[in-house]
Amino acid sequence: MSRRTKIVATLGPATDSPEVMDAVLRAGVDVARVNFSHGTAEEHIARVERFRDSARRVGKYAAVMADLPGPKMRVRMPALRFLNYGDPVVFSLSAAPVEPGDLVLTEPELLADVRPGQRMLLDDGRLQLEAGETQKGRLFSKVLVGGTLHPNKGLNLPDTPLSIAALTERDRAAITVAARAEVDWVAVSFVRTAEAADEVRAACAACGLNVPVLAKIERPEAVGRAAAIVAAFDAIMVARGDLGVELPLERVPSVQKMLIAEARAAGKPVITATDMLDSMRNNPRPTRAEASDVANAIYDGTDAVMLSGETAVGAYPVDAVTCMSRIAEETEAHIHLTRTAPPHAPVNEDSDGPITLAACSLADEVNATAIVTPTLSGRTAKLAARYRPWARVIAVAPTDAVLQRLALVWGITPVRMTPVDTGGDRMATAVLDAFTAGTIRVGERVVVLAGHPIAGGPRFPTVRVVRVGEGGVSTEP
Repeated sequence: MSRRTKIVATLGPATDSPEVMDAVLRAGVDVARVNFSHGTAEEHIARVERFRDSARRVGKYAAVMADLPGPKMRVRMPALRFLNYGDPVVFSLSAAPVEPGDLVLTEPELLADVRPGQRMLLDDGRLQLEAGETQKGRLFSKVLVGGTLHPNKGLNLPDTPLSIAALTERDRAAITVAARAEVDWVAVSFVRTAEAADEVRAACAACGLNVPVLAKIERPEAVGRAAAIVAAFDAIMVARGDLGVELPLERVPSVQKMLIAEARAAGKPVITATDMLDSMRNNPRPTRAEASDVANAIYDGTDAVMLSGETAVGAYPVDAVTCMSRIAEETEAHIHLTRTAPPHAPVNEDSDGPITLAACSLADEVNATAIVTPTLSGRTAKLAARYRPWARVIAVAPTDAVLQRLALVWGITPVRMTPVDTGGDRMATAVLDAFTAGTIRVGERVVVLAGHPIAGGPRFPTVRVVRVGEGGVSTEP
């Protein structure tokens, strides 16, 4: 059984050589993440170009996702500093220290929202401060949990509702670079409201970038507004790194399950991310707990699982991808054995949901090996993937851009569509294209699902069962 869960891998120095880039794609990478929190514009553009070149050599449709930095506060300091319990720590509210010894942040304006008594967590929560009064452009605090603070470590404010705009100036600069690189997805960090989706799309459009946008769920406000954010964005990411700092750790597993369920119900892709195989930065094998973590996300129904430092800077990037792919295949095989039936279509939905579910159920009942979906935008294929059919979902689309975006979605195999004359049978052509691409074989029974079965004709959602004949011709089932 081919793997359905998609793999997102972060690009970095460890994947820069053409040999490694080719190898991680062959090992199973479907989406390349470019982390705009680190590196220069030239480095990002060069990495995207190398990834595209590798994808062409490997013969694979793969997506590129630009991950915006967001309002991530980092401490700007020249050297490490040890913080003892009870020590006073003073932050400047501007881009320069007011007094010697003041800590300066990359986003100092965020400190204006902090109130006395609220927690201030440094280095992913390893050090904890309690906020005090603000006086003369300085925020006073004291150390509750001490340790060594290294330069450029992050600051989280889990108790502080933030009032800043959805996009920082760094985000807007990153979008400009992402447009030059012609990425396929834009991921927005620290999303707090559904309205952020419109702001991001407008910023992308101003740069000539028309791509789907993904919300990274990292803040308590976003968890509380999950349904609205899922509805507004094209996809979400369960970004468990900052989420595990902003929320009590014991809540993260249940929040993960809730967010994946919300995305599934809406038919939106969802990525589960952060520390999935983190030990493989330095070791050729993961821990058993990490393997279980990847499997658990797949049992939850995630579309994709993500590697961060494991592939960006780790010593074993290809091994990490290979290992993640093996875990996914084994988990999916168990799900297939224990699965009873597809889920129900959501209530209060237009006819597309029930029709798509019927096509998936029909594929089960007639033992079809694939569901072939001719699609212009990818919508029909994504609707089919929502129900997690065990027949392969083969999306036949007319442009590389659509096919690359679909590389993120669970279970979809992208295939390029042959142009169809007005009045032509798009369903029969899609079957022929899937056969030519080697994704279906002579003798297989397939279900064909199309919103527009006739090229240039009206939208009449149609389901057809065919058998693949010689040369890829559709024959009686």
